[in-house]
Amino acid sequence: MKNHIINEQNLSQTIVFSDPKTHIQTNIKQDESYLLHYTFTEKFDVEVWDYYLNILPRKFQNEVLRYRRWQDRYNCLIGKLLVYVGHYMFCGASLEFDRFLKDSFGKPYIENCNIHFNISHSENTVVCAFSKKNIGVDIEEINNLDVTMFDNVFSSDEMEKINKDGVSRFYEFWTIKEAVSKAIGQGLGIPLLEIKIKNQYAIYDNNKWQIKSYKMQNKYCTVASGFCSNLILKEIKF
Repeated sequence: MKNHIINEQNLSQTIVFSDPKTHIQTNIKQDESYLLHYTFTEKFDVEVWDYYLNILPRKFQNEVLRYRRWQDRYNCLIGKLLVYVGHYMFCGASLEFDRFLKDSFGKPYIENCNIHFNISHSENTVVCAFSKKNIGVDIEEINNLDVTMFDNVFSSDEMEKINKDGVSRFYEFWTIKEAVSKAIGQGLGIPLLEIKIKNQYAIYDNNKWQIKSYKMQNKYCTVASGFCSNLILKEIKF
């Protein structure tokens, strides 16, 4: 499984949200994906929070503010701002938020755009993956848990590897299956047990999904796409 694991030292490229000079316009190649990520450690100043919140139209502001915990509000806001940055970088224009929609399964997309994206967050880290093909991403904080409770999610071969290697392998496999499910885009309609993990691929319904995983601090993250030989990671600074 190690050939799809990305070393954390590759997470060094940085984009400053407030500095347009760092938002280098980029043409995504057919065989590559980008992952924008941000980790917050404390609240913004009130003025800074208001500035970022007011980038969104009222509809999306209300979506952010309906959350009670400040951490959940930040995750919701930052996710949309990562899409905002990515759209400018990969489409060469500011995002018109009335084109930011959800399909019948609840998967977000941008209308009349050839760039696909997917958002995930865990605790204080938000990630957003971009590609010219269907893409899914999942990030999970690593915690101690009873892995034997998940035999309805993993095959016997997968459970054998999890039992041998421990909780880190569990989160690697879990994020792979979640990322593939999100790339397919059918919500909870896909039984995770039917997604099979095979080296650097995952297979569902005879279709291969290429997977790229990395471990960042105490979290595991996986990006799944139809074809991606190169995953480029960009840290966003607010």
